[in-house]
Amino acid sequence: MAYTQDTSTSEGLLRTMIYDTSTAAAPVKGTDYNFDDAELTAVLDENTDDLKASAADLCRALAAKFAKEAIELGLGKRDIYINKNQRAKFYIALASSYDKASNGDVSEYIDAADYDIDFAGQDLSEYVGDN
Repeated sequence: MAYTQDTSTSEGLLRTMIYDTSTAAAPVKGTDYNFDDAELTAVLDENTDDLKASAADLCRALAAKFAKEAIELGLGKRDIYINKNQRAKFYIALASSYDKASNGDVSEYIDAADYDIDFAGQDLSEYVGDN
């Protein structure tokens, strides 16, 4: 599990763009950084080496991770107060800014289709966005 923080490499520059850096001498994945160099390389390859599009994808991944950890806890009249709700929002906003800067757009692709047509020819399929 390699960790590069050298900004002369694409992985190191991408790590800096998404604030996935460490000051520890021996960083630990999940504690000091979130992505291995191999993961960053794979995302760069997926986005044809577009740093901003790759950063947007990684920011969305971090937003999903931090959304699961979102908690707001306070004791007394906010004498002791913890709010982890803003981390996910920060990464969503950062992803949006990188999307705009890369002149890309977020596209969703369908990999399977399930059609449900009744005997009278009425379409009973469920579509994205249906409630």
